[in-house]
Amino acid sequence: MKLFQQCWIALLEFFNAISLSPSLGPLQEQQVWDADSHTVSPHAGGDGPIFTPPAHPQDPGEILQCDYSRMGKEWQPCSTPHSRACWLAGPRGQQFDISTNYETEVPTGITRKYTLVADEMNINADGVLMPYGKVFNQQYPGPWIQACWGDTLEIKVINKLKYNGTTIHWHGLRQYQTLEHDGVNAITQCPIAPGDSYTYRFRAMQYGTSWYHSHYSLQYGDGMAGPLTIHGPSSSDYDEPKDPILMTDWNHRSGFQDFQGELEGRPPLMDSILLNGQGQRYHVVVEASPKNTNGEVDLSEAFWMRTISATGCSNFQLGGVPDERQGILYYKKGSTEYPSTPRASFSIACRDEPFNQLQPVLPWNIPKPTNPVSKELVGNDTLFEVGVDLYREGQGRPLPNDAFVRWAIAPKAMYLNFSDPTVLNLRNTKWNPDYAVIPKDYPEDSWIYMVIYTNRTSIPSSGRLTIPAAHPIHLHGHDFALLQQSAQSFDASLLNPKYDNPPRRDVVLLPANGFIAIAFKADNPGSWLLHCHIAWHASSGLAMQILERQEAAAQILTPQRLDVVREGCRKWKEWFGNEENLWGKNVTVFQDDSGI
Repeated sequence: MKLFQQCWIALLEFFNAISLSPSLGPLQEQQVWDADSHTVSPHAGGDGPIFTPPAHPQDPGEILQCDYSRMGKEWQPCSTPHSRACWLAGPRGQQFDISTNYETEVPTGITRKYTLVADEMNINADGVLMPYGKVFNQQYPGPWIQACWGDTLEIKVINKLKYNGTTIHWHGLRQYQTLEHDGVNAITQCPIAPGDSYTYRFRAMQYGTSWYHSHYSLQYGDGMAGPLTIHGPSSSDYDEPKDPILMTDWNHRSGFQDFQGELEGRPPLMDSILLNGQGQRYHVVVEASPKNTNGEVDLSEAFWMRTISATGCSNFQLGGVPDERQGILYYKKGSTEYPSTPRASFSIACRDEPFNQLQPVLPWNIPKPTNPVSKELVGNDTLFEVGVDLYREGQGRPLPNDAFVRWAIAPKAMYLNFSDPTVLNLRNTKWNPDYAVIPKDYPEDSWIYMVIYTNRTSIPSSGRLTIPAAHPIHLHGHDFALLQQSAQSFDASLLNPKYDNPPRRDVVLLPANGFIAIAFKADNPGSWLLHCHIAWHASSGLAMQILERQEAAAQILTPQRLDVVREGCRKWKEWFGNEENLWGKNVTVFQDDSGI
């Protein structure tokens, strides 16, 4: 059993859970790149280290080389099975390791270039054909993009979709001073028009495994997503790597078909759970070393890999909750033994790991607000209520008389104009309320504090309907400090922020009927999206833009840098202005969702 636990810890290093999104193909078929979709810059010169990263792909043909040749021969790789926290060791005791502040210190890598082609494809993930699939490079999900800590990524996205624009977001990468490459249509760029392309360029300052996905309406739920790994140090030791494992719920219909139900207050029902892009048992088989922790050969153990829907965090067809036994972990290569392992005893509540058990490996301390907590953390620009806005006569979207209900977090549910992105309007002094812009013009070294809640007791109601639902809240542009997370109904008297080494996150679950308090440093000027990562809710309008240090952002994003954005907008407007390009003739409404 110890062997299973050791292997499972290693697997969890590469495990992501995604709601309403596609997932990886079978492990043995996992693709990273081909000659046409990936290139690296020529050898940069110098005699620094070039090495295979320890968490490399299982397929030898897909292994890349980390190239730090420009750093000099004094630097050498230092990761070992018993010291994965170390990455590069240099002169005079210098190191790049798990304790390095990656927001300010990054090794010097190389440039890696990828090409992603957005296209249409039928997807049969669980035995039922989904004919409206949207994918990258004609594979489901997209290629596994890899780089090494400190590399620069250049990713050209070509849009071959017939009726949709697209933009691609690189989830969890903070895009330090590269707002125009964050990949959010109507905020950081116009959608990439069918037949056009856009090249994203950014530095891999963070490391670990995440994912990339379309940020255009509901596309990622139809197949436009893939794994993204930045090789670097690890907080846990391991012997051998395993390729990323993703899990997701899945729908046999396009998200665009079922979104109308969300707007009418009928949340769409999902059909199955996919593990590595498959929804049928035995399609995911993981084989591990047969030696146990004592070095003895043990070929007898076989384990179920279970995917269990958390209570209150799923919504499946009546009677259609999938079998939780989705994959098998074998310790005997080629074994066909039927596992008999029971489900372990653990909570299946809709929650994150307990807040008091989360201890960051890289310590940090968050300054306390200068004003009393109750005043600084509970104000007009720091307190945000998540709920549903009911239709008000003449104020519907997309048409004034559309009597839809929309999720919201800002004073008004988000509804963006694809053709008029925020990034081209950073000199504005006023904002359309539909854009849900929250200005935060703070000094560079200051911190921004926010409280987000789903119910409150001591503050008069805003008239927004609060519904007891949990929401995974994601912030672009930053890793934020999670100061507090509570399942209690919000009241200012309950605030008890943790400033000494709080958890570091880019997504956190807002508990149903609860609240969270977060903080982030105002060191990355731009307009950063904050939204629920349930696609139905984000598309409904549960999002806002944190406009951080507007004047500084306008200075960073010079006219020359924005020329490529303007050209993309010109091509988008040209495509959109031709009625022959749209799904049907005489289309009254092109966009019924928030845009993200």
